Amino acid sequence: MKVTLGERIKRARKEADLSQLQLGVALKVSDKTISGYESSRISPPIDKLQTIAELLKKPVAYFLGVDERDYSIQSRLRAIEIRLREIRQELREIRVVAKGRK
Repeated sequence: MKVTLGERIKRARKEADLSQLQLGVALKVSDKTISGYESSRISPPIDKLQTIAELLKKPVAYFLGVDERDYSIQSRLRAIEIRLREIRQELREIRVVAKGRK
């Protein structure tokens, strides 16, 4: 059975530990649009597919079914990078609040 573009997007998004909403925000589309991509009801425009590939650290060829290599490690690393960025932002906010209490 051939894996669809939508299934590949969903798999890569989950490997990156991102919600549909998070991916939608990054692409400047709604989570419903991401759901449409993943269910293959709609196909992402090529510019969005390129952005998806960049965000999820996979080549466009992976999504098109041309490249079967396992990119799960890169996806997990990307998820870690995103979470670290969030933690750094939280730490900055905590420092600002702590300085204000002095």
